[in-house]
Amino acid sequence: MVHTIMRSGKGLTAIELLIMISIFAVIVIFAAPRFSNSNSEFVQAIKITESTVDQARKTARYYRTDVLMQLETDEQRSQQSLTLSIPKMQSNEVLNEVEEKFPLPPGIQVINEGGAIRFDQKGELETPAQLLFVSERQEDESHQLVIR
Repeated sequence: MVHTIMRSGKGLTAIELLIMISIFAVIVIFAAPRFSNSNSEFVQAIKITESTVDQARKTARYYRTDVLMQLETDEQRSQQSLTLSIPKMQSNEVLNEVEEKFPLPPGIQVINEGGAIRFDQKGELETPAQLLFVSERQEDESHQLVIR
């Protein structure tokens, strides 16, 4: 007597499952650096922007004057930076034109359609500002930061 084992075709064997997991792991290993690098650039750009906003607020409160935060682009190096400046002098204190630049990481383009962001003497904004962070490597990936 010969016994034959009939397979019903429902489910996977252990070998088939291990092969599928191995293929998926190889795909993830090659794809993960591409996505994590882009996300780390976003995180770095957002942290720089948040610290620049915090610095603008502190400067406005300390000097009791308006502070402008502007987005500038260096065409030669194709790099963007956030610039803080005090646009006017106070009557009781002599403040030279103060300007400080905070470079943003390459690979991320920041879009600000509202122009300069003005912080008043209390470090507050009249209207919320929106910045859009767009990946230059992956066109479909972007993050938005609202400054209130």
